[in-house]
Amino acid sequence: MRLQSILLLLTAIYAVVVAAWDEKDQEIFRISEDLEKVEGKGTSFYSFLGLEKGPSSSLDEITKAYRKKSRLLHPDKMRNPSKEATDRFARLGVIANILRGPEKERYDFFLQKGFPKWKGTGYYYARFRPGLGMVFVFLYLITGAAHYLILSMNAKNERARMERYISECKAQAWPNGYPPADASKRRVQDSTGRIFTIYADGTVWIVDAASGHEYLLDVDEIPDAQWKNTLLVKLPKWAWNSTLGKYIPKREAKIVPEEIKVTAANGQRQSKKSKSEDRLPAASEPAEGAASKKIGDAPKMPLKTKTLADGSVVAEASNVAGGRRRRKK
Repeated sequence: MRLQSILLLLTAIYAVVVAAWDEKDQEIFRISEDLEKVEGKGTSFYSFLGLEKGPSSSLDEITKAYRKKSRLLHPDKMRNPSKEATDRFARLGVIANILRGPEKERYDFFLQKGFPKWKGTGYYYARFRPGLGMVFVFLYLITGAAHYLILSMNAKNERARMERYISECKAQAWPNGYPPADASKRRVQDSTGRIFTIYADGTVWIVDAASGHEYLLDVDEIPDAQWKNTLLVKLPKWAWNSTLGKYIPKREAKIVPEEIKVTAANGQRQSKKSKSEDRLPAASEPAEGAASKKIGDAPKMPLKTKTLADGSVVAEASNVAGGRRRRKK
């Protein structure tokens, strides 16, 4: 909630700032930037016209300076005027109109306070004119980033929800904050009628009312947000599988024992099994230590998740030998 409030505040500030730059302001930004690019950094409208008084120059002084400068830069004075000369003369006329009109006050404000570094999306769009492809890529990246942010927030909220269930069940089952001395399990019921079992080891299990099975509430079983689950990755995969991917057969990886040919000392050739094949015991021979190894010593299998009727995501223990089994009522 706090993050959403910050984003809304930044959006409101951005909207106010962008709305403050109208078309006249953006024209001033554009002419000022072009002027510094051609005439040199730090060149102002006044210095370009040769007005030493700067913003204190009167209307008559601005008009006289413009006429004097226009006689020097007029393309008719040149034998073969270039495009740069034509643009320079056109820029002179725009500058004179700004300084002789109501926009002079805005220009003087920016000249004194400094031109903003961010001049609005409309300004940059008019300057660089991105194509349709560039706009699509930009929107595509923004959408993917927003989708990832949503997935992250959902995962965080789901973890907080499960942690709240676990803490509330423990507090209800263990009023003093400690498990019972006889290490017995406790069962509690929340306000919605769901039943939870709390064991002495601190694990909390939710009871399925239909089957009586118990499912572990494990925060670690809730997956983190991943880029591969966003539209940024899923959309290209969907487009590929819906078009060319349908006609390209998928190759299935096959594990084939590799035979390495080596030359024996007597000059004959013999085959040598790969290292992976040497590590496997023969079918008729038991693996070393297999007879003494108990089923209970088998490695634990990963838990599977299950969504109950109320929408809760719980972990379902595997029924494989050596794994954690589902508890029955």
